[in-house]
Amino acid sequence: MAATARSDAQMRQKCKKMLGSKGSQDPIERLRLQCLSRGSAGIKGIGRVFRIMDDDRNRSLDFSEFKKGMREYGLYLDPKELQELFSAFDKDGSGVIDFDEFLLALRPPMSKARKDIINEAFNKLDKTGDSVITIDDLRG
Repeated sequence: MAATARSDAQMRQKCKKMLGSKGSQDPIERLRLQCLSRGSAGIKGIGRVFRIMDDDRNRSLDFSEFKKGMREYGLYLDPKELQELFSAFDKDGSGVIDFDEFLLALRPPMSKARKDIINEAFNKLDKTGDSVITIDDLRG
């Protein structure tokens, strides 16, 4: 088994175990775990479903579109959980969820190791040390 397939399988297994233990009460975290339990493409898949759910193509979902989409994705939540989840995404209380906010909220947080690598790459590119990467920095 290739390393990426193995790590994908480990992630799926870990997420399924976490879901089974009822560890997190946060509705977004539970949805994230359900997506990731489908593998690395799980969040990408729900993004695709979001676009399909968006009946009027306005890049936002009202509650009925959201409810329909969750069922189509195969996530069967009781009405209370579904409303809780929708409210967690609807930060401004407008009654709709924005596509970009939806995906940002679902994306797992970056690990410290990954942030360290990003900072290291940024610092290497920032030749002048002014915390801004300019064309001059890139030219060397």
